[in-house]
Amino acid sequence: MARGSEGGPAGSAKSGRSGPARPLAFEAEIRIRAPGCRSVIRTVGEAIDMIDKELPAELRRLPRWTFARALLKEAERTQRKKDLAAAARQFRQAASNEKWLADPVQADS
Repeated sequence: MARGSEGGPAGSAKSGRSGPARPLAFEAEIRIRAPGCRSVIRTVGEAIDMIDKELPAELRRLPRWTFARALLKEAERTQRKKDLAAAARQFRQAASNEKWLADPVQADS
């Protein structure tokens, strides 16, 4: 059986898979201080779970968080480094807007 001959995503040099087989890790962990939320986010899956399960509903509906979630899902789907960087940046920005970043310098990365 030929590998990748049936339409693996073009430009997917790293994995050639359509879904995440392993957790998609951020380049640097994101440390937050938020009531009722985990304190360290290391992967896209953890970030999505935090938004879906740990954020209060009124925050979850804010555009900064819905946008972060959409970018995280796109990074999870494509597995592309630039999509991962954009998702991490927006997640940090949303956390920064809530004054939750443990290291505020992270928001500028």
